[in-house]
Amino acid sequence: MNLNKAFAIRLSGILVERNISKYKLEKDSGLTHSALRYIFNETNNDVKFSTIVKVCHALDMSLNEFFDNKIFDIKNLDFE
Repeated sequence: MNLNKAFAIRLSGILVERNISKYKLEKDSGLTHSALRYIFNETNNDVKFSTIVKVCHALDMSLNEFFDNKIFDIKNLDFE
């Protein structure tokens, strides 16, 4: 799977776990509705690092916490 899909899956799981809506994430992160739509619809294959940082900041998580998940094991990701 590509990094964007892994990011979307991990983010979706956290939102469900914490009972946070995509709208709240949008407001707390400062990301546009279309930016989040591209992530969740897997329209864009390359998530910007700044987007990842904004999401982690809005979720009050470190990058280490966010990426500490088996979905990000290098053997699970495609880089083509």
